[in-house]
Amino acid sequence: MDNIPINNSDTSREFIIGTAGHIDHGKTVLIKALTGRETDRLKEEKERGISIDLGFAPFELPDGRTAGIVDVPGHEHFIRNMLAGATAMDLVLLTVAADDGVMPQTREHLAILDLLGVRRGIAVITKVDLVEEELTDLVAEEVEELLEGTALEGSPVVKVSGVTGEGIEELKLLIFRLAEEIEDKDLGLPPRLPIDRVFTLRGIGTVVTGTLWSGTIGKGDILQILPDDLEARVKSLQVHEHERDSVFAGERVAASLVGVKHDQLVRGDTLTGPGFLRPSHMIDARVLLLKEAPRPLKNRNRLRLHHGTREVMGRMYLLDREALKPGEQCLAQLRLEAPVVPRYGDKFILRSYSPVTTIGGGTILDPHPEKHRHRDVDKVISLLKIMKEGELKKMIPALLEDRAVPMTRASLVKRSSLSPGEIDEVLAELVKEGVLVGIGAGPDRGYLLGEKIEELAGDAEKVLEEFLKENPLSAGMDKELLKQKAFGLWPQKLADAILLDLEEKGRMALSGKFVNWPDRTVSLNEDQGALYARCLEELKRKPSSPPTVRELSVKVNREVAEIRSLLRVGESKGDLIFISPDICYTKEVLERIKSGSTNYLKEHGSITVSEFRKLADTSRKYAVPLLEYFDRMRLTIREGDIRKLR
Repeated sequence: MDNIPINNSDTSREFIIGTAGHIDHGKTVLIKALTGRETDRLKEEKERGISIDLGFAPFELPDGRTAGIVDVPGHEHFIRNMLAGATAMDLVLLTVAADDGVMPQTREHLAILDLLGVRRGIAVITKVDLVEEELTDLVAEEVEELLEGTALEGSPVVKVSGVTGEGIEELKLLIFRLAEEIEDKDLGLPPRLPIDRVFTLRGIGTVVTGTLWSGTIGKGDILQILPDDLEARVKSLQVHEHERDSVFAGERVAASLVGVKHDQLVRGDTLTGPGFLRPSHMIDARVLLLKEAPRPLKNRNRLRLHHGTREVMGRMYLLDREALKPGEQCLAQLRLEAPVVPRYGDKFILRSYSPVTTIGGGTILDPHPEKHRHRDVDKVISLLKIMKEGELKKMIPALLEDRAVPMTRASLVKRSSLSPGEIDEVLAELVKEGVLVGIGAGPDRGYLLGEKIEELAGDAEKVLEEFLKENPLSAGMDKELLKQKAFGLWPQKLADAILLDLEEKGRMALSGKFVNWPDRTVSLNEDQGALYARCLEELKRKPSSPPTVRELSVKVNREVAEIRSLLRVGESKGDLIFISPDICYTKEVLERIKSGSTNYLKEHGSITVSEFRKLADTSRKYAVPLLEYFDRMRLTIREGDIRKLR
């Protein structure tokens, strides 16, 4: 097949046309009249004369583009299949048969389109060859009234016959005109394709199909399949039965995958770029209950949620009321029995558990919320109201409110609807304005509110102050201990980064493993100096097997804590080195043991604990801690029962 040139722009003008309407209102015949293609592919569809699953056909536009047409089933029993197709529609052909008029599924399909945010459409009165013109006009008026108050209000109405061809050319012209109004798709985002079909072909393997919501996919790309976190390589791509090297957002795509079996995948899975999305069992959302809903929606009602091409069961937890009345909106948390793969701004449909009927839908505001406690509801509602506005410069500070752990750019991308480039632009503005502080560099760079950073820095200073007050002779506070107490939940890189920042600002001093005040010095008085000298003398009596801190405290009749503090002063001066919390060596003895061990390993290649014990002229009590110290210092590496030079 012909290869299609790669689109090098940042946006894609590809789009999807969909049908909607009651069963037997001529959707499939209409598509055949427009495209020359038969979309009913299943044997049962052909035998029964109705659409059961989704059908697809290409539609040529005058400018050379090829739009995809999705034919959805109209029978009430197959609404879940209709929903799988409706989520990707950019323009809808709402069909109403002239000999039948508006019917129940016409209304339900229209409600679904309205909830999913489909804003462009054409009302198509079909089968006009079967009735008088007066009746056709009455049905057209009925449809116009039906559209009032919906997103499709004011849409053009065209009368056609798929059998005689009447009105088909006029319909094509309308489609061409509306196609120019459809917003371009964002190619800057990673790829996202909700899967609507999975099958296997001999000689090709596992094949998935769906509409690419964002980004691009190329042959050879490694993609993630969620929610089961599978990985697959793209072997080949097709759009409307044409082989392609690359595909773009807004296109109907068939992709053959290597690395997964077809029985590992199901409709509702999402093919996406690695690390772009993650599954969630909970979502916070703005929810609308349809005016036609049979009864109010109460807390903990069990529902069916349709998101993308996936259907899951879950319960609704209303955040700002006890019951949601028909026609009302509210903020709510949905806790799901199986995961979805959500993103901020996604639309979804709600259907009742039993009897199964469409009752409402909504917009995802927080794709990865925590389970809300009653006492936090006011804060949650405040945050969600800001999220609903969608202004990123307000959303990001709101997301960071009360947070004591930085959020990375990647996590902010997942909580918003914008691309990494747009997020970077807003983050730079907020940092420049002093609203946020950036910590660290590269992809791990984290962000917190400026006031929160100052609060945490103050807490770290208090931790250091209390430690030094309790340990006046210490060389400083162990850096890892300070990080644990002041920044316990932070990633290590970010905790190190903020300590470096505090040092650059002159608020702390880092020296090896210790944190100190910049101008702090430790000096011993006459008694302490004499005690330190005696301890040093005891350590030198048996240089290879020196007394432990506890043994020294007994020898000199002092508290363990006092002796440990004195020895830490020696460590800060460079006289002593602790190899474990209770054992320290003089620097010259440790260097001698290190040198002897290095020469031995160079000659013999490896050393056991027993061989090292003899080499160092010490006991196992000291040999093991010494070897572990050399491992930590990256001089040696342990392999089973032996050590080798690293």
